[in-house]
Amino acid sequence: MDDFFSASNCPAMKNKGPGNCLYAYIMENIDLGIVILGLKRHEIIFKNKFASELFQDAKEKLGYKALMTLLLPTYGESSHNEIIGKTNTLWYKNRLLGYTPYMISDDFIWIIIRDITERSRLESIAEAVNSMENTSYIFSGIRHELGNPINSIKMTLSVLKKNLAHYSTSAVERFVDRAMTEISRVEFLLQALKSFSLFENPDIQNVHVEDFIKRFISLVSNDLGNAGIKTNYVVVPPVEHISADPRLLHQVILNLITNASDALHNCENPQIMIRAERKEGFVAITIEDNGIGMTEEEQTNLFKPFYTTKQRGTGLGLMIALKMVTLMKGNMEIKSYKDIGTKVTIFIPEGRHDART
Repeated sequence: MDDFFSASNCPAMKNKGPGNCLYAYIMENIDLGIVILGLKRHEIIFKNKFASELFQDAKEKLGYKALMTLLLPTYGESSHNEIIGKTNTLWYKNRLLGYTPYMISDDFIWIIIRDITERSRLESIAEAVNSMENTSYIFSGIRHELGNPINSIKMTLSVLKKNLAHYSTSAVERFVDRAMTEISRVEFLLQALKSFSLFENPDIQNVHVEDFIKRFISLVSNDLGNAGIKTNYVVVPPVEHISADPRLLHQVILNLITNASDALHNCENPQIMIRAERKEGFVAITIEDNGIGMTEEEQTNLFKPFYTTKQRGTGLGLMIALKMVTLMKGNMEIKSYKDIGTKVTIFIPEGRHDART
């Protein structure tokens, strides 16, 4: 490896031109940092121009030990699977670097380094703009959702006040009941908004998946059974634990089960299946129903605040569920087909396999 990149054997390294060594010329001048470390001799085998300019202090370029400490601080302590092929980020000299180590052989590690400072800055700006737009949308929705019942209460009480002397007791009770119904709508909305900020600081624990699902089903099976809904679950080995907040996870799955049961209203042979299986470092927990499903248009609006197809829904349930999943460093995926059913999958990081909770 040393001989290949030497100036005597590779004119590209010496003359900065393609010469007879095109690949070396590309590696030297590409807009990526390339570092090759020799593990046996504890030496830097190769460092291209980008990496050389980046990894140097005021006096001299960083050596093998310094680069290992900087880029691979847990090498020798963590397993290769936790290090090799994994993309990491590092703030260095006011620049955000993304880098990925690869194993060439037992003796050499190849590290590809990218300067992602600008990309990160643009993503932060886009995220901020998106958050502002979402906030504006939310406040507009709140104003609309609160305005309707408040206006209705105002009109009801105004009519009642003008005619109080003329209305019978039963008529007055009807107007009061109407006002109370609208107040209940306001309370329901405020409770949903409160849930949106619930559990801002998740308590992440090692949760045994099958035990959790069993306990959850025992809590909801009676209500689902009374509605004629059959519920089953399967945990596919080697799934055991996830890293999650049990309270958040309970709220998320309860929300999804509630949506599924609503979609099964008046359906033949209504069923809900919960399935847990391992997928690329995550445990995918899927809640699937054979209900009315959704159109493509309905699916594009799913995570918009206050969008709902339910008669008494707030349109905040899925938003809250997604936020809770995100707090657990997970994600959510929804697939639905009209008149066939809906499948919602939440991806939760795997947990430790050393103990049961």
